[in-house]
Amino acid sequence: MKPAMSNLTRLMMAALSAALFSLTALAQTAFEQIAADPLKAGGIYNMYNENPGPFTPAPKGYKPFYISHYGRHGARHLSSNSQYRQIRDILVKAHEDGALTAKGEDLYARYMKMFPLVDGRGGDLTEAGAREHRGIAQRMLDNYPQVFKGKRLIDARSTDVPRCIISMDNFCDQLKRTHPKLRIEKTVDKADMAFLNPHSKYNPDNTETDIGHNNKYAYWQPAYKQMCHENADPEIFFARLFKDWNYIRQFGNPEDLEYLMYYLACGTQCLENGFDFWDLFSFEEKCLLWEAGSYLFFCSKGPDDIQGGRQWAFCWTLAQDILDGYDKDMAEGRAARLRFGHDIAIMSFMTLMDIEGWSTPAPTPHEAKDLWQNYNIPMGANIQFIFYKNRRGHILVRFMNNENDIRFPIPSETAPYYDWKELRTYIEQRIATARHIIATTPAPPKK
Repeated sequence: MKPAMSNLTRLMMAALSAALFSLTALAQTAFEQIAADPLKAGGIYNMYNENPGPFTPAPKGYKPFYISHYGRHGARHLSSNSQYRQIRDILVKAHEDGALTAKGEDLYARYMKMFPLVDGRGGDLTEAGAREHRGIAQRMLDNYPQVFKGKRLIDARSTDVPRCIISMDNFCDQLKRTHPKLRIEKTVDKADMAFLNPHSKYNPDNTETDIGHNNKYAYWQPAYKQMCHENADPEIFFARLFKDWNYIRQFGNPEDLEYLMYYLACGTQCLENGFDFWDLFSFEEKCLLWEAGSYLFFCSKGPDDIQGGRQWAFCWTLAQDILDGYDKDMAEGRAARLRFGHDIAIMSFMTLMDIEGWSTPAPTPHEAKDLWQNYNIPMGANIQFIFYKNRRGHILVRFMNNENDIRFPIPSETAPYYDWKELRTYIEQRIATARHIIATTPAPPKK
């Protein structure tokens, strides 16, 4: 049995380590951010901030004329329906066996009321997710009206995952509702998957052991599993729900089941049915379980250096499509190119571009949380390249993440607006770096 105060002790020591590592009393640790906004403990289930900004005005004389975009699908249910059913099966049997505490019986009653509302919907977009994309689309129209005047042509593409397709539909429907004359060409084609989902089997750079965000072959898996073990305390957690906490063992690894319950709580913020299971967890547990979940993405799509960057380098295909798409759209007269996919592509892209806050390796696993947080890629997350032009035809580009200005590590007197030729050269250099990494780093071996 782990000591009852072990989580709290680790939490306090981790916070102290992070404070020393940041070298500034003004820096807010990840745990402090979660304390200020508890829903951030939901990690990738964090909901989109629909009040972005403030914005940096464009230099005088520059007007927007083109947008290149990539967006994550909106809020969804838990990724697999089996998660909902596994929780139901555990609680039903425990209830029938009389194994639940008063708190466990309360959970059983609440969950059985919610279950019919979510059963069969694993992975599906929620209404909140549809609304997120309608809102992003409307703000794009409001902020860049010059781009969408008249019978402009727009290219929209989605991965073949239903929640992404429906997100694209909601986004495009909002554009058409406001500007009926727009001509929007929507495509769902496996030929686009290499850049819409660079970590899938459709990217020819990927080997069998590279595919997937939680790849069982990955070099970083031992460090991640150790983090999961250190941050879980199923004896303390399940003792609140079961008269004998060992009862849970018949259903699987207790640590895995604690994380299952954590993801149930994470996912409820994406729903609009009034159910909330965060009360199952103490603040310390929320922080520690979130830390392990965020570390997974830090390793698999972020700047963890165990694989020498191989995990994010595959996203060069998306960067290349942004360049190629611009050339094609300028030749064929399009106003915008919209792409709809997944969080892992955006995470990798931010790391690939060497954006501050996304590309710093962690000295130790527990220091990763204050360098890189998965709640910064919420449901509906997006990147946008906004192209501006003055009367002389000079082009500046503004890069935004979740509709907030982001600065590239290149000089610019007009930052966060960058000379397009200089920015394009920088992106090409980053693509070359990524392709070199893929060519010179070994794929994980089968084991």
